[in-house]
Amino acid sequence: MNSTLLGLSVVTFLLVACVSYLLIQSSLVFWGRYQEAFTEQARFNLTDMFMFMDTKQLFRVNVVALVTVPALLWLVTRNPLLAGFALALIWLLPKKVYQWMRQRRIDKIQAQLPDGLLMVAGGMRAGLGFTPALESLTRDVEPPLSQEFALVLREQRMGVKLEEALVHFSDRVPVQDVTLFVSAVNISREVGGNLAESLALLAETLRRRLIMEGKVKSLTAQGRLQGIVMAMMPVGIIAFLSFAYPETMGAMYHTPLGWGVVAVAAVMEYLGYRMCRKITSIDI
Repeated sequence: MNSTLLGLSVVTFLLVACVSYLLIQSSLVFWGRYQEAFTEQARFNLTDMFMFMDTKQLFRVNVVALVTVPALLWLVTRNPLLAGFALALIWLLPKKVYQWMRQRRIDKIQAQLPDGLLMVAGGMRAGLGFTPALESLTRDVEPPLSQEFALVLREQRMGVKLEEALVHFSDRVPVQDVTLFVSAVNISREVGGNLAESLALLAETLRRRLIMEGKVKSLTAQGRLQGIVMAMMPVGIIAFLSFAYPETMGAMYHTPLGWGVVAVAAVMEYLGYRMCRKITSIDI
């Protein structure tokens, strides 16, 4: 009997040890791949925006936030749903931040482009070539437009054709304004024509388009704000009821039925918000 118990104990110990070892190895492999993917994505996105930071330090900050914030919420509220939501939010937050920063940079380039094209056109009317006019633009215009044109000139000095360097610029800033500028320059260099007048006309067209987009955004601002308010109102009501009546709302956070209700409500909230954004998004 004792030998049988001893054998079962040894087998159980070995099974637990093997499972623990496999879990540790899997966790190490997962965190290694996650670190590699996170640092590579951070390096690519930040370099694309001419921002140079220590990606390993960003990864450490992200890991600390992933561990501490959900743990603190769990200790304070004893709400696993809230802790899981915070974990998912922090997990997805870096990608959304990169997208927001990139879109903000692209919007600034769009706002600077008409004035920049007018400067290039003025320099060409004064007798400069296209490349010297771009060099003058990089010295006089603030980033990020000056950074993009400086990169175009740097690629040209390294042996890349100007047409290809401009196409690379269009790939980095995928908006219609830049595509029109690149097309105008390439067509003018292929078939000839007054490039300065073409750039001046394009700059005036882009300026009028920006003015029209600004008017549309002003007219649809109330609709966008209503969408945000309507999306956040249920969240605020649930938060108030959770703090005011924790026992009554406890079933929503600690039972499968409550989790299902929260999941359905979250999906409907997201769909309603996306519909409001779709209605108020008007392309010019």
